[in-house]
Amino acid sequence: MNFKRLISFSSVILVVLSIPILISLQVNKGSESTKKSPVAKWQLDLSDDWASQVLKNMSNEEKLGQFIVACAEANGGPEHLQRLESSAVNGEIGGLLFVSGEKSNLIRVIRQFQSKVKIPLFIGLDTELDAEKNVFDSSRFPLVYSLGAAGDLALTERMAAMVAQEFQSMGVHLNFSTSADVYKQSDLDYNVERSFGENPKKVAEQTKAFVKGLESNGSFSCLKHFPGMGSARQLTSDPFPVVASTLKTLEGIDFYPFREGIDAGASGILIGNFSVPALDESGAIASESKQIITETLRKNMGFKGLVISEQLRKNVSSNLRDESLHAVRAFEAGCDLILVSEERIPSVVSALRNKIGKGGVTQNELDARCLKILRTKYDFVVKPKVAKSFTAGEVKQAKNEVYEKAVTVVNNEHDLLPLKRLNQRIALISIGSHARSFQQSIALFADVEYHHYFSMRQAVTEFQKVKKNYDLVITSLHAGLEEELQAASFADKWQDYKRLIPEKTKEIVVLFGNHSMLKQAGNANGIASIVLGYENNSFSHLAVAQLIFGAIPAVGRLPYTINERYPREKGIALESSGRLKFSMPEELGIAPEKLLKIDKIAQNGVLKGAFPGCQIVVAVEGKIIYRKSFGTFTFESNDSIHDNAIFDIASVSKIAGSTAGIMKLQTEGKFSLRDKLGAVLPEKEMNKEFSSIVLRDMMAHQAGLVAWIPFYKKTLKNGNLNSVIYASEKSSDFTGEVAENIWIKKGYSDTILSQILASPLGSKKYLYSDLGYYFIQQIIEKKSGKKLHEFLHEELYEPMGLRFLRYQPKKHFALKDIVPTENDKVFRKQLVKGYVHDPGAAMMGGVGGHAGLFSNATDLASLMQVFLNKGMYGNVRYFSNDVVEEYTKAQFAGNRRGAGFDRPNAGGGGPCHASASELSFGHSGFTGTFVWADPAQQINYVFLSNRVCPDQENWKIRDMHIRTEIQGIIYQAVASRKKK
Repeated sequence: MNFKRLISFSSVILVVLSIPILISLQVNKGSESTKKSPVAKWQLDLSDDWASQVLKNMSNEEKLGQFIVACAEANGGPEHLQRLESSAVNGEIGGLLFVSGEKSNLIRVIRQFQSKVKIPLFIGLDTELDAEKNVFDSSRFPLVYSLGAAGDLALTERMAAMVAQEFQSMGVHLNFSTSADVYKQSDLDYNVERSFGENPKKVAEQTKAFVKGLESNGSFSCLKHFPGMGSARQLTSDPFPVVASTLKTLEGIDFYPFREGIDAGASGILIGNFSVPALDESGAIASESKQIITETLRKNMGFKGLVISEQLRKNVSSNLRDESLHAVRAFEAGCDLILVSEERIPSVVSALRNKIGKGGVTQNELDARCLKILRTKYDFVVKPKVAKSFTAGEVKQAKNEVYEKAVTVVNNEHDLLPLKRLNQRIALISIGSHARSFQQSIALFADVEYHHYFSMRQAVTEFQKVKKNYDLVITSLHAGLEEELQAASFADKWQDYKRLIPEKTKEIVVLFGNHSMLKQAGNANGIASIVLGYENNSFSHLAVAQLIFGAIPAVGRLPYTINERYPREKGIALESSGRLKFSMPEELGIAPEKLLKIDKIAQNGVLKGAFPGCQIVVAVEGKIIYRKSFGTFTFESNDSIHDNAIFDIASVSKIAGSTAGIMKLQTEGKFSLRDKLGAVLPEKEMNKEFSSIVLRDMMAHQAGLVAWIPFYKKTLKNGNLNSVIYASEKSSDFTGEVAENIWIKKGYSDTILSQILASPLGSKKYLYSDLGYYFIQQIIEKKSGKKLHEFLHEELYEPMGLRFLRYQPKKHFALKDIVPTENDKVFRKQLVKGYVHDPGAAMMGGVGGHAGLFSNATDLASLMQVFLNKGMYGNVRYFSNDVVEEYTKAQFAGNRRGAGFDRPNAGGGGPCHASASELSFGHSGFTGTFVWADPAQQINYVFLSNRVCPDQENWKIRDMHIRTEIQGIIYQAVASRKKK
């Protein structure tokens, strides 16, 4: 393998957090890999003196074999595996380094080999920089420079413990993942990914944390590449790199992380194949230098563990003699484990035996060195510490935390990040490979015009054809661009691309997996915001997207210097903006199985016919921890409900629409709950009783209004639509769309208001009524000068980024994404789909103060979060804190209602579960919808269904207590969470 490309083949052994790693945490029951293997004798002998007893029964040839670790391929074919098995059974090797293989096959081969050998094998694994290229069905962990950027030592230790669990579940012991190299810019730039960073103190702290996480969980940790190759350079005249650092530099910088790692209990150290003249003037490479291994590492630094030599590169070990000679020299220098290729086992074995035969090593020395290997095997193979158990969800969440904390903002002019109001045209231009998941992550927050190009050259050519009237352009550069980004012509290509973006357009540039663009400071000129995502994977993509939109803070710091403009430790701190974050229960210490009970209730609701389908979103502390959809659009349909399906939210419109609108006006000083109806709508002809209605009374449902008026009944003639009032086509006289091919006469809304004003008023006691919200709509339209739906869209929904919360959904969404409601056999005589279910709102043209809004659950959760945030969202204040508190509290004694909002009964329960606090608020809807927010525990719960499909008389959702039972499970889950 070419050294300049990365690093010598063998030194990559088991790089877990400095490389993607394989092996998922669990093996499916009944798979071939889980079948019982024969138990070897050594697996039964667990005595403390095991190593000494084994040594007594070994020949010198078997003792020498313990020093050899052979490279192997689990999928290498029967002949390859048979040769290795023969060498292992005959005692010619003491360990295996697997360089490739399919996961389940790998586990099977490991167990097979271990069952047949007399002395257990050390097992290692080499996955290079991309596990997917080496091992099928693999998983991965973050690179170490991501950990360095994250800068969280506790998280690093936890991640290492997870790595240890993964290794132990496979039967792998040797863990070479701890890179103790301090990064220095050199011609071997692989170190930028394979080092915790440039600051020796921070590298040392990270190294120590990682070693502790491994060792305390039964995994053999190995520090690499001693004595430190951060400044290694490849000279054309020498087959090996050279570290030209002075002794002072080595002791002050490079040795620091190794000392800390040793102090933390590292069991092994990998010696590099590079020369260090400051430590050994002979020019010998470190792995063959007794001066470096015995004098520097053993005596001066006090290391007592196993020393491991790298395997020679293929271009150096061009014949059998070279690798054999290296093995002998490494053995003489003091290496305990020597990595060799499978085909060269015989020559290496022969060379070592010749060395012993000629008296090069005394019997006592051979026995002592072999005993040390055996004792280490006892600790990590025969009777290892049991690794702490982590669930797959906990591992995923830990990875999320690393990438979230690693994301680094190095430029943020005009405070562009995090994005605030989203009512702007955004383009996402992704250049490179594996970019799709970034687009999907961005799409969680905003609609963007997406363009993808595989190269900068293609981007320049194709983007010229695109109209550029954007407010914001996000350009993401993805890994796979290394050659082009490092090419001498890249600066010109970048400037060509930059010239395609209008000067006034705001820009965000995101780098995934490559920072080369920033090395030339001029390339960054004129870019408002620059973000480093470090790695090009879905975890990093989601983290960067959440940071851009303010769902997470920015805390990452550059672990290395890019240039003078971007030195190490640079990173602009940003606070989260209050926007909902897409997360997991594990982030809050909630066991996900607690929330699985929600699935059962929802599925049972579908099974028992309570509703055809539903959506559920749960957010706690501003984090969405549950977001699922169940069922189908209708009971007869095969179309599954998806997360962006649009539901008629019925009376939830009262708070999501008209109440939100009036709160906005009150925040602007244009409205007050103390006002009287006649004062705010003087142009409406109303009697004294109506004129005297206080708006607070009306919004708390105690103004004396009747509960409901079936307005549609007066528009029917002999059970059919009156042709004087309705038409089948739109015209200048019929402008309000009621349903498919049904248009209502222009101005009929005035007739509806007249009917309300002609209705009798009762006493001022609580009686739920839709009628007051017809007036709230009129007030909003008068005060704002806009139609209700236009005002809400322009002032609230669009700036907040609520793309699925709309009136008149057919104008905004594909019909296939709109969930149908009732098969109306009385009024409209059709399956209502894409039109509001409520007859009164339908007769208002689909826009009502009491009903008419459609939404998905995620957007409703976002709106409820605004209320929980006391009016703030995306760093923008939409409602004042005082207004939110006023509207969500009970307005009158003996009446649980807020202003627009519903609340718990005085003794708890009522419309919500009994667990909800007295501070909680929300609303329910006739179509089977429910939203509820609880400031006491920051719980935000949304349930949407179409329980009225096909018949509104279906009340199973109520009788089965589905919505409140789910809410109770949420409170139970939150109450049971683990405290971090």
